[in-house]
Amino acid sequence: MKVLTIKKGKLVSPVNGYHSDVKDILVKDGVIAAIEDRINPAGTVIDAAGCIVTPGFIDIHTHCYPETFLGLEPDELGIRRGSTAILDAGSSGVCNYERFYKNYIEKSRTKVYTLLNLSQDGLMQGHELDDRKKINIPALKEILLKYPDNIVGLKARASASVVGEMGLRPIALAARTAQEAGKPLMVHIGNHPPELKDVLNLLQKDDIVTHAFHGKAGGILTESNHILPEAWKARERGVQFDIGHGSASFSFRVFEQALKEGFDCDLISTDLHIENYNGPVYNLAAVVSKTINCGEELEKAVTKCTSAPARHFGLKRIGELAVGMTADLNVMELVSCREQVQDAIGDSLELAQKLVLKKTIYSRGNESEIFEHIVKR
Repeated sequence: MKVLTIKKGKLVSPVNGYHSDVKDILVKDGVIAAIEDRINPAGTVIDAAGCIVTPGFIDIHTHCYPETFLGLEPDELGIRRGSTAILDAGSSGVCNYERFYKNYIEKSRTKVYTLLNLSQDGLMQGHELDDRKKINIPALKEILLKYPDNIVGLKARASASVVGEMGLRPIALAARTAQEAGKPLMVHIGNHPPELKDVLNLLQKDDIVTHAFHGKAGGILTESNHILPEAWKARERGVQFDIGHGSASFSFRVFEQALKEGFDCDLISTDLHIENYNGPVYNLAAVVSKTINCGEELEKAVTKCTSAPARHFGLKRIGELAVGMTADLNVMELVSCREQVQDAIGDSLELAQKLVLKKTIYSRGNESEIFEHIVKR
């Protein structure tokens, strides 16, 4: 469709000055053409009265390369789950990135960006960083130059099961390579070794720690249940800390303790893949709902999966509600509830409120489409 009017939605996009302001939005030819108190209906009309309207969610940690052991189709993890843009976090490396790009990225309706794995085969199999022969830095740098708009960063997993006897060395190499290429590095933290404090000491401004609030031994909390000093120092350098819920990588207890100490997350993502998309993760709205019930402010949570990741990775014309931006939007309800949910380690939390996806508007070129979500209460 070429023309769309969204009526009476409560706009939430703090970066644009919208704090549940009731406004109308006019979409023309795939872009936001006007945001006003009242716009005469034109084209397809969406009644958003009582609903929150946000920019389309940007999920910076998914696995949407179906040929890998964790992967699912991009649109399954993107538009169908309320994210109009997603980043694939290390599923591909230099040996299979172009296949991923041609067969999936170019063909999906969801906008897909890439964090390229340091390992040349990506996640075709596990243990991808346990041998220096699996890493080809010259080829990696070459493909970064060839696809600068799609490959927006690098990815490495700092877990004992991944690096094996290589220990910290592949993470140090990833950090150095990212800095030389001028790209951020996302580091998965999990089972130690390598020790988290040693990983953190390698990271610089704009690098990202994903799974930052997991509940495993050797995580972001010390034995005395306080934030690691190295984490505070990394934050001072500009390192970003991401939720990255995943199958075993988000703990209510750890996140709530971090909030008590003033150590909030910077970004919110899902780590959606074939093992968790039907639970406990589901979608980014569900992860945001968990964070706000732990104490995160709704507006901050929305920012951390819209404008913040868009600006961090230089994603053009998305992540904001402003005239001239691509018309990617979510229409949701914030509803009261009493619902038990689980984190990634089996602990439960009763939600007092949650976000319910109703419609996702996504645009490519000069056309916009509406995805209708099945509302479950």
